[in-house]
Amino acid sequence: MDAAAACCLLLVLATTTISSVYAYAQAADGGCFRKEREALLSFKGGITEDPHSLLASWNGQDCCLWSNVRCNNRTGHVVKLDLRNNFLLDDMMVLGYPRPHPGMHGKISSSLLALHHLEYLDLSGNHLGGAGVSIPRFLGSLGSLVYLNLSCMSFNGKVPPQLGNLSRLMYLDLNLWWCLYDENNLHVEDISWLPRLPSLRFLNMNRVNLSTAGNLVQVVSMLSNLRVLHLSDCELVFPHTPIVHSNLTSLQMLDLSGNWGGTLNPSYWFWDVGTIKHLDLSQNEIAEPFPAAMGNMTSLEALHLGGNRLTSLNPKALSNLCNLRELTLSGNRINQDLPEFLEGLPHCAWSKMKMLDLTYTNLSGEIPKWIDQWTDLSILQLSFNQLVGSIRREIGGLIKLDKLYLDGNQFNGSISEEHLGSLVNLEELDLSYNSLNMVISSNWTPPFKLQLAYFPSSKLGPRFPLWLKGQRDITYLDISDAGIVDHLPDWFWAVFSNVQYLNISCNQISGRLPSTLEFMSSAMPIVFDLNSNMLTGSIPQLPRLLVELDISRNLLSGPLPQNFGAPFLGDLLLSENSINGTIPVHICELKYLNVLDLAKNHLIGGFPDCAEVSVGTKKLNAKFSAEALILYENNLSGDISFLQGCPELIILDIGHNKFTGRLPTWIAERVPDLSYLRLRHNMFSGSIPIQVTQLVYLQYLDLANNRISGFVPHTLANMKAMTQDHPEGLNNPLWSSYDRPEGHSEGYKAPKYDDSLEVVTKGQYLDYTSSLIYMVGLDLSCNNLVGEIPVEITSLVNLKSLNISHNQFSGMIPETIGFLGSLESLDMSCNELSGGIPSSFSSMTMLSKLNLSYNNLSGRVPTGNQLQALIDPASSYIGNDYLCGPPLPRNCSGPEGAGYLHLFHTRVRDPTGKERRCVASRKLTEAETKAEAREASEVSGSQRRRKMSYSRGSRQSSYSRYRSRSRSVDSSDIENPGNNLYVTGLSSRITDRDLEKHFSAEGEVIDASIVLDPWTRESRGFGFVTMATLKEAERCIKYLDRSVLEGRVITVEKILLTAAGRCPQLFRIKFKRYTT
Repeated sequence: MDAAAACCLLLVLATTTISSVYAYAQAADGGCFRKEREALLSFKGGITEDPHSLLASWNGQDCCLWSNVRCNNRTGHVVKLDLRNNFLLDDMMVLGYPRPHPGMHGKISSSLLALHHLEYLDLSGNHLGGAGVSIPRFLGSLGSLVYLNLSCMSFNGKVPPQLGNLSRLMYLDLNLWWCLYDENNLHVEDISWLPRLPSLRFLNMNRVNLSTAGNLVQVVSMLSNLRVLHLSDCELVFPHTPIVHSNLTSLQMLDLSGNWGGTLNPSYWFWDVGTIKHLDLSQNEIAEPFPAAMGNMTSLEALHLGGNRLTSLNPKALSNLCNLRELTLSGNRINQDLPEFLEGLPHCAWSKMKMLDLTYTNLSGEIPKWIDQWTDLSILQLSFNQLVGSIRREIGGLIKLDKLYLDGNQFNGSISEEHLGSLVNLEELDLSYNSLNMVISSNWTPPFKLQLAYFPSSKLGPRFPLWLKGQRDITYLDISDAGIVDHLPDWFWAVFSNVQYLNISCNQISGRLPSTLEFMSSAMPIVFDLNSNMLTGSIPQLPRLLVELDISRNLLSGPLPQNFGAPFLGDLLLSENSINGTIPVHICELKYLNVLDLAKNHLIGGFPDCAEVSVGTKKLNAKFSAEALILYENNLSGDISFLQGCPELIILDIGHNKFTGRLPTWIAERVPDLSYLRLRHNMFSGSIPIQVTQLVYLQYLDLANNRISGFVPHTLANMKAMTQDHPEGLNNPLWSSYDRPEGHSEGYKAPKYDDSLEVVTKGQYLDYTSSLIYMVGLDLSCNNLVGEIPVEITSLVNLKSLNISHNQFSGMIPETIGFLGSLESLDMSCNELSGGIPSSFSSMTMLSKLNLSYNNLSGRVPTGNQLQALIDPASSYIGNDYLCGPPLPRNCSGPEGAGYLHLFHTRVRDPTGKERRCVASRKLTEAETKAEAREASEVSGSQRRRKMSYSRGSRQSSYSRYRSRSRSVDSSDIENPGNNLYVTGLSSRITDRDLEKHFSAEGEVIDASIVLDPWTRESRGFGFVTMATLKEAERCIKYLDRSVLEGRVITVEKILLTAAGRCPQLFRIKFKRYTT
């Protein structure tokens, strides 16, 4: 280099240095560049809410020192603005509860245009959009941007083509997955701007509607530097014609999940992109084998095909995929034997495979002995298949396993230390819902540190598994229904203080709850399920982040705490304990509460009126936000004006309390979403207001056993949920909002509510769980309702149960009653109905329980296949002295369909010569028939009673008559000497012999029978057992209740047969229906 050149170089360096020094001096004068500081403050001014204090430090002169702002060390210009809502994913874990958007609220200020040197902008997860607000066009003028993340920001409308001006952009994320609200709704009409981003390496447009984007494939193929492309759930349909020329020479990751359905064409463009390492085609409803063109993708390392309709794989198409590391097929119906399927996978990849997900693929057979040849496996998921046999010890040779899911199969046998002793990397283990016995020594120290341990329905007991003591890293623990009969160890709460999901339900675990659980330190939302044990104590102070708590069916006592200490509680289930005192007003402050169940306790007083609650001198103006309020069988009292502060309620059950007053006329206006309303066994009075029939979602209404009088409104047809075949439904608040933890690629949802809600139907008290939402019923029984049955009641065609018994209804049964074709149970007994039974009864093909007893009905009993299959058909008509024909012993004279009969008593001599009183009859003339029908509908009650010799002047005398009849006819059904047992929770595989064998361990079994469905002849999941002695029956209750039979926990209880109401044909049979 000559002297002149050297001088020129020194001059350039000096000039650059002077410029840098000048820039620093300018920045140092105010801490940073004034225009950039003002631009940031202007942006801050557009933010109306900042719940996570992302902008709290934006004060002072030096903006380069502000949080989430970074400046270039050389020039002093702002180059990075990272305001990502990092709490978004955490908040996503709290599913199903209405709450405001967790990030910043406001608008994006155009002042950002002053940041000419900005290279990195991340505003994701904040609510800076909203209805009608699209991505600001001016962002396309930030020409220095290299990184732009606008995902989950509640933007709507068209993606602006001005983004194509960002020629330096390398990373663009407009992803709408995992967004909390439906406000995110973006679409692209013209994608021609995309090739103007030649440096783009990462593009995520998941859930952005690209259905009208033109030839997307041709456009994308021009991005030669593109390495990662996410186009999941974009409503894409790819052309079948191949691409003539593609510049996709760098593409490594391609996600096309959740788009088109049906076929895979061999000419699809991505088969020839040999650089792809990760291909996701899941959730596309692909139904045919993969084309041989897949064999060209020799670089493929991860292939995700879950959620399609594949029935097999093409081994030839996979044979060249020797680099395959991950394969997911969950949700496809492969229908193969597991060893056969594994043999079809490329042998050259066996020792390299790290992840194999075959969840829900209908595989059968046993785990092959040579499974240990898959030496690199770290994730093995075989959940919910038809796999049988024992779990081979060879699985313990997969020493790199960190996730092992074998749940939901038919495995049996034992699991010992030999299976698990070498799995030093194991973090997640799920053996639930098999017939496995965990035979592990109490002093065994596992070599692994589990984070997820799922063992429901596995045999861990009867002692508490002490080997769990060292597993302090567990965040998900489920040992429900594990046969544990033991005291909760003292170390339990301390060891699992970081837990996020804890389920020890359906055991016989005893012990006292600690006074506080505030020390539970998880930074994520927490779920506790402790139901159906023998825990004692009072409700403790709860962890702050607890969102679901179920301690129902335990032995808790004392009052409810005045402050639960868990402001994010969504589900609070405390039923079937001995909790006393009043319901605290703190309930009104739980703004995320979704289900509150305090049934079957000893609570007194009223329910807080949240609209009127005050704290000190300040009125809260709060509302009770729950969708389900369940308070039945307490001693609560007062009126129900508190419902005015419960606008979100879908399910309300306050039955069996002491509530008083009239049914409110404002109910449809203030609680418009009510779907299940159960007020039975209270002291409500007055008439049924018309406004009740304006509850368009109401599908179950139970007003039985109150003091309601007057007429039934003729506006019943307004109850759309009872009249329409497919009514617009609401969310079921009793269905789980809790997803099973990661590991199940297709997710797993189950009923979260296994507590029971009583429904009276078919003469029984049935307990429903989460399936209650499918019950459609109307029960007005045991009140003082009068008048004729409104014909509009026959428009409620969705009804499955109708009970209007024990009232004073008169007149004739509506001729159109047969329109109620979905009815399974109909009870009109103990009224003053007259006339004939309409022939349309034979149209009720679903009817299994009918009770028309103790009325003034006359004429022939209709016939029909379903009417002949009724439960105890003869008792359906007792107390109607003028009915005749099968199944009654009285014959009708005349042909089928004859008119009214005149029945009278006479005396005849039997063959022994003894005189007996009997019934005789003659057919009325046509004129007599019309006169009889007219008289039956017009005469007063007192005249009819004199005419029919049916005295209702004194209900006491008539009911004593009923009772005497019942004793003479049905006494064997009413009495239970104590040795008759009721058994529920039975597997459908259990036979009478199996049931007898199980109970014979405790004594002599006289009879054992499973109740079968009359149509399908399949088990209904319950049965009856009669023991030889009372002592043996009590032993069965003591030792067999909550025992396991064929992998199911059964309940055993004494049959309780007591009169329910005032009609001798209605008995109360208590049992539970469990949803599995």
